[in-house]
Amino acid sequence: MELENFIILFIVIPMGTGVIGVLLKQRVHIARVLGVLSFLATSALAIGLLVHLRSDPAGILVSQMGAWPAPFGISVVFDSLSGLLLAASSLVALACYVHSFSTVDPVAEKRYFHPMVQLLMFGVNLAFLTGDLFNLFVSFEIMLMASYCLLTFGGTRLQMTQAYKYVLLNLVGSTLFVIGAGLVYGMTGTLNFADLALFVSERQARGEALPPGFAALSIALLLVFGLKGAIFPLWFWLPDTYYTCNVSIAGLFAGMLTKVGIYAIARTFPMIFAHGHSDAAKVVMPLLAISAAFTMFLGVLGAVSHHNIRRILAVHVISQVGYMVFGLALMTRVALAGCLFYMIQHMVVKSCLFLCCGIVERHTGTDDLDKSGGLLKRDTYLAVVFFIAAMSLVGLPPLSGFFGKLVIIREGWRESMWWLSIFGLLTGALTLLSMLKIWSYCFWSPSGESIERTPANMPNTSSLRPAYIGATLLVCVALFLGFGAQPVYEIAYRAGEQLAAPEAYIQAVLGPEVIENLARARAESAALATAAVEVTP
Repeated sequence: MELENFIILFIVIPMGTGVIGVLLKQRVHIARVLGVLSFLATSALAIGLLVHLRSDPAGILVSQMGAWPAPFGISVVFDSLSGLLLAASSLVALACYVHSFSTVDPVAEKRYFHPMVQLLMFGVNLAFLTGDLFNLFVSFEIMLMASYCLLTFGGTRLQMTQAYKYVLLNLVGSTLFVIGAGLVYGMTGTLNFADLALFVSERQARGEALPPGFAALSIALLLVFGLKGAIFPLWFWLPDTYYTCNVSIAGLFAGMLTKVGIYAIARTFPMIFAHGHSDAAKVVMPLLAISAAFTMFLGVLGAVSHHNIRRILAVHVISQVGYMVFGLALMTRVALAGCLFYMIQHMVVKSCLFLCCGIVERHTGTDDLDKSGGLLKRDTYLAVVFFIAAMSLVGLPPLSGFFGKLVIIREGWRESMWWLSIFGLLTGALTLLSMLKIWSYCFWSPSGESIERTPANMPNTSSLRPAYIGATLLVCVALFLGFGAQPVYEIAYRAGEQLAAPEAYIQAVLGPEVIENLARARAESAALATAAVEVTP
């Protein structure tokens, strides 16, 4: 069996598990086992295919659904970019899912919690694999519909209030997205990423201008993806949303949702909407650079000002997204590689911190720093796990955050964007301050104003075991990304090469024969259009 045929399993496994989970909603233990097996399978498959790609010169696996040739059918593509994100997202989902066994309300767990998690991952995996703009929109909608349900588990008034805002903003974004996709098709006659990249590169090679309005359309799509990724000034939906939902779900959201938006920018803009020296690129790249600076710095200032662990961690999602946008703004091979490496380590580290926050809440009954304290003595293991994850987020060498930040900041200096690099360094210093703030109040402080603990309300150690397993899994992955950064970065660098120079991606998805036929058809169409203009009186 060819390896390309295994790609569809990333979509089939969570979709099938979600459907079966609907039938097993009252059989919680069976649903849990099935869900764990699902995430283990996708994690193992992603890692196995990544190992294969390291030894494959082409490094791209493509499957055409229904044997319809691209660009007319649906293409699913597993390359270095999608492979790293699939591996990281599957491991994060596994850890957060196991953690939820300790935190999700038993009554809410029987209300389609398990199938909703699977369907969320179905949408995420499809987003990372799809080879066309329309199915990227479809994957966004699947992911968002599942997130709407997960956000409201518990049904509190505060949750419903924030869910209303979240749903409304995403409906606006989805409307703009589908309109943008329609305009792209009207301008180019295709929605396939490889065909769009070919369309743009052919025009630029012949010295022809892109269709009128292409730059404006690029900005509109940047607005859509920026809203999903929570970049400046489109981040206002995120802090309260992550603060109100279950902490395991918040960890899953922190690792996944914003990264799908950043992935969409990374997949489409270097290859298509900001490729080369087009007018669109001259507008988009300064916008990304300005947004990166504000996202990093204002985000971290917001984190420093808060005094609740969850709010600090939620706002830090925004500031760390700024580093990823920094790499995208440079749009060189090295910067794109650094962006991808930082993205996967942030998925792991940020989710780990939220999972640790869940255990802290079980110990103290609150995430208010003034009412916490003394956890270093009461739970030394949790203190160590949290400290490693926190310093990884800060970028303390040799932990995982250091390598990604080093690559991006150094590339900023090389590309004459030293001011962005300075913002990156200042953001790192303030990130350290906010993480030490949590550590000093929650762990190092000898005592706090936490609720009085009696035998009746002391946390059950055995019930917290899944929570510790989830946090431990992610901190181990974070340590691997730090101490084993080189092999991971090699894959990320190949992804940066494929994005900056998309010829290999185009060849893998379309094939030489289709490329030749498309080039001939477009040349004939251009000739007919020119002839029509000449004979027009």
